Amino acid sequence: MSSDLYSLNLKGIHLTDDGEYAKAVAAFTEALAINPDAGAVLFNRGEAKRLAGDFSGARADLERALEISPDAADIMHALGLLAYDNDEFDMALDWYDKTLAVAPGFAPAWNDKGVVFFRRESYREAYQCFSAAASLDPELGDAWFNLADTCDELGLPAERRKALDVLKKLHYDMS
Repeated sequence: MSSDLYSLNLKGIHLTDDGEYAKAVAAFTEALAINPDAGAVLFNRGEAKRLAGDFSGARADLERALEISPDAADIMHALGLLAYDNDEFDMALDWYDKTLAVAPGFAPAWNDKGVVFFRRESYREAYQCFSAAASLDPELGDAWFNLADTCDELGLPAERRKALDVLKKLHYDMS
């Protein structure tokens, strides 16, 4: 990545982190004027657009990034998040499965797959996904939080308490 491209990408990342999505998209767009095939920049702009609610723009950027890097688990995962944001749960599951096919240890994909199952009230499948996510990344607070909720739905009070204890140790913000 050229230094200008790198600087603009980094600027866009910081703006995204600050919730300044329009400014972030502008920085990423400027970077893409330097190199329209910069997959990382396309991914970052797609994520900024998704967070800003521009789902069609996000999909276009993420799909283009995936054309450039067809085995990129983070891009597949982002497409799953985008589908979930649009209540396209079957599509979200497909993207999470594709993510896990190339990166079976990608804990956030396991967690987000579990969220889809939880929303569908398929609590046993959700439990399996959240357990996998928590096992793969013991510091992934969202997985432990979701596991606690799922244990509550399944009537597993001892396991729920264990998950809540882990959350307490992680200083997880449950507000």
